[in-house]
Amino acid sequence: MSFSNTLKEKAGKVWEDCYEHPFLQELGKGTLEKEKFKFYLLQDYRYLIEYAKVFAAGSIKCDEEKYMTKFSGVQHNILYDEMDIHRKYMADFGITEKEAENTVQSLFSKAYTSNMLATAYSGTTADIIAVVFPCAWSYHDYAKRLKQSYGDIPEDNFYKKWIDTYASEEFGESFSWFYEYLDLLCENKTEKELKKIEDIFRTSIEFEFLFWDMAYRMKMSY
Repeated sequence: MSFSNTLKEKAGKVWEDCYEHPFLQELGKGTLEKEKFKFYLLQDYRYLIEYAKVFAAGSIKCDEEKYMTKFSGVQHNILYDEMDIHRKYMADFGITEKEAENTVQSLFSKAYTSNMLATAYSGTTADIIAVVFPCAWSYHDYAKRLKQSYGDIPEDNFYKKWIDTYASEEFGESFSWFYEYLDLLCENKTEKELKKIEDIFRTSIEFEFLFWDMAYRMKMSY
């Protein structure tokens, strides 16, 4: 198994704790309170803007034209395709784009994006892949498993669009290059350097758990 493929297991229990979180399980069942999802939408909208900046930094630090293009492509997909899902859901709640843009980031979301941006600005290209990897990988993994657990998501499940989007092959393909590129970047790294990559990855999935928990509890700070 390649180094990149071992990271999920090395992240430990927190990966499964995220999947088992009531926010995701109730989302899969269609029973999640809409106010909780609304809170999540607004916070995730702000998160994605900062997340997109990390890919811009990746494109700047990357030396290979092939992967510069991929970093830029992901940034485009975040700002147009992924944000469009949020805009459609926000329209259901009567939330305007201006209201979304004026949303204050929660302490949990700000800590997460600050960690990503600090890693992007001060770290290597491998560090950047490691810090963004858990977000895309876990969303795809969890959405696919929700579909497996609860069968075909019925049309009347308010969260069907969210689940179908992140479970799709298209979404999985959008970040499949993370594996090959991280393995390439880590080919000649020492054990100490690889451990740093693992720690960066694990920290991001820990922040993912805090994000789900924040949304479920609708908490702005401690």
